[in-house]
Amino acid sequence: MATASSPAKATASKKSAPATKAAATTHRHPLVLGVDIGGSGIKGAPVDLDSGALALDRLRIETPQPSTPEACATVVATIVQHFEHATSSTGPVGITFPGVVWDGVTLSAANVDKKWIDLDADKLFEEALKRPVTVLNDAQAAVLAECRYGAARGVNGLVLMLTFGTGIGSGLAYRGVAIPGVEIGHIKLHGGDAEAYAAASVKENEKLSWKTWSDRVNEYISRIEKFLWPELIIIGGGLSDEPEKFLHRLKTRAPVTTAKQGNSAGIVGAAIAATSQQNTRKR
Repeated sequence: MATASSPAKATASKKSAPATKAAATTHRHPLVLGVDIGGSGIKGAPVDLDSGALALDRLRIETPQPSTPEACATVVATIVQHFEHATSSTGPVGITFPGVVWDGVTLSAANVDKKWIDLDADKLFEEALKRPVTVLNDAQAAVLAECRYGAARGVNGLVLMLTFGTGIGSGLAYRGVAIPGVEIGHIKLHGGDAEAYAAASVKENEKLSWKTWSDRVNEYISRIEKFLWPELIIIGGGLSDEPEKFLHRLKTRAPVTTAKQGNSAGIVGAAIAATSQQNTRKR
């Protein structure tokens, strides 16, 4: 982990298929930058919104510790500057956050510093980047990307997106429209937050087998399906790149699949949201 007094480790990653590098070098529309803030890493890349692919390999920098708004804003600025040659220097930037977001204000902070609570994140990043910024929940961004380009494309019913990482992110969409204000990674399971029992980080930290972890995920989804009736459930996060190890173990009422955008769904969804918000501001 990076500390406030030491530089964060930056890596260029290609592990984001199929939303990896766009094949074409020319694009009908300007590339839009998406940045995904997570509990362990902050990653970003320019997105080709014609195809939903990343136009360049994403850049990942470890989330600073402590993960204060100012420290994270510095990392985001580094990522934006890294890709400045590929995007307009005044173009919009979409940024995801691992917590509840309403109108650019971050209302919860389970896996990042508590200073994020009730923060005007839109204002923070616009001042840091000198660009138009749209901040939204990470799983909300991911389900937005999956509705436009991925597993939920053409699905008119309720879609539930669950992203397994440091915690458990959750997003809902209905008829292709993402619904804000969803945070069901914190429903109670065995006396505590579900994400403390079934997040991907728990699998790693407790060295759980794929079967044991999948059983925990089944418990979690079973609890959700008592009060939600999705037409499709999509599993996202880093583990979505390894569906052969767990997908067949999941026993859900609704059909379940992994994100076609892989672990880059948040980046792609952030870029979609940034463009949509910019178009709204122009009206």
